[in-house]
Order: sequence, then structure tokens, then C-alpha cells
Amino acid sequence: MNIRQAKPTDRHTVAPLVYAAIHDIAYSLTGATEQADVLERLAMWVGRPANRLSYENIWVADVDDTIAGIIIAYPGKAATALDEPIQRWLQQAGQTGQLDTETEGDVLYIDSVAVDTRFGGRGIGTNLIQHVIGHARASGIPAVTLNVDQSNPAAARLYERLGFRKKKEIVISGGRFDYMALEV
Repeated sequence: MNIRQAKPTDRHTVAPLVYAAIHDIAYSLTGATEQADVLERLAMWVGRPANRLSYENIWVADVDDTIAGIIIAYPGKAATALDEPIQRWLQQAGQTGQLDTETEGDVLYIDSVAVDTRFGGRGIGTNLIQHVIGHARASGIPAVTLNVDQSNPAAARLYERLGFRKKKEIVISGGRFDYMALEV
């Protein structure tokens, strides 16, 4: 397995994994109501620079030249600026509402993690998370944070095993999440 930075040309392979990771939030981020439209708009955002879903913020795990998993992570200090192009695009498309604030401050925020079901159980998600933790350390960022859906206790157990601890509860797109942090 090789972990590398995503490229704009990965967008159509990465988009379904982003969708798998964020589910209903994908509809809020894209303003779409049909899954095919959601996937196309996610691919659009993955292929563009300077937004939360950009290839610039994505690492992929390659297994035998196949993208087996993805992780999206970006500095918490940049979260508002990274949401701005998406928010502006949604408003121009006639969508109302604000994107929910998911993180802030001097952290590296893990927005999403997904592993292709064909590659499950091989530690790919854990390796991606550990890669991002290493990136935070190398960058001098003091903490890594993430949100875990309260309806996904298996994911919460994985994050706790990796050292993350619950700091608070938040609501994202109507769902309840635990905001967790790992001091690095």
C-alpha cells in the first residue's frame, strides 16, 4: 500500500468514497437531491483547488494501482475559508442555509475517511489516519480532530484505540456527532 496526495484526475474515483464517508452531508455540500448529481458535484469539488473537498486536502491509499481508501484533512484555521467557495456556489445555485462549522483553531481536522468495501479489514483506514497524525506532527500542528457520528460506535472505538478523546457534542446537517481530539 502506498499513501499519496490525491490529484485532480482522481476526482471520479475519490467522489464515491467521499460520498460513502459523509452520506447525508454530501447533499448539503452539493445542493443536489439525486445521488448521481451528488457524485458529479463531489467530483467537481475534489478536482478544484482551495475548498474543503479539494484534492489538495486528500490523501489516497493505493493498493495495486487502485484507490482503496481516502482521507480528507485540513487545518482548522482554514476551515471557514475552505467552506467559502462551496457556500458561495450553493447560494448562486439558489440554495439557502449555511454550512455547519465542523472545526476551528490550531488543529489538523480529519473531515472524512473511507475505505472501498473491497479493501475492508486490511488496516487501510488506520494507516490513513496514522499518516495524517504524522503529517500534523511534522507540520507542528498540536492536535488532530475529527467528528464521529454518534450512530457509529465502531468508528468511535477505532478512534479511541488510536488515542482520540471526546471533547464535545456537535450537530452537523441535523446529525449528532462527537468532536474528538488527539494531542500530537
